Amino acid sequence: MEINNVGMGPISAYKKLTKPSSAKRHSSVYGSRANTDKVDFNFGRSLAAAQSAAAARTGAPASEERLAALAEKYAGDNCPVSAEAVAQAMIA
Repeated sequence: MEINNVGMGPISAYKKLTKPSSAKRHSSVYGSRANTDKVDFNFGRSLAAAQSAAAARTGAPASEERLAALAEKYAGDNCPVSAEAVAQAMIA
């Protein structure tokens, strides 16, 4: 079965654009180095910056007494903080 003249506009446009002479013209425009950008991303430097920012937000190390008090508060199934407060702290 052959269907003629149904949706031939896009197909003929595609065929016209993919001719070797047309493709050559487009590749010269898009393939030149003058029309490209280069982005260098240093993951290690970004990680170090995030680490130093996180370290700046924290206070001095907790004392042994403070750690013992927190361990006592959170012993077993005890959690003095509501689930909503924990969720808000995780989101923020």
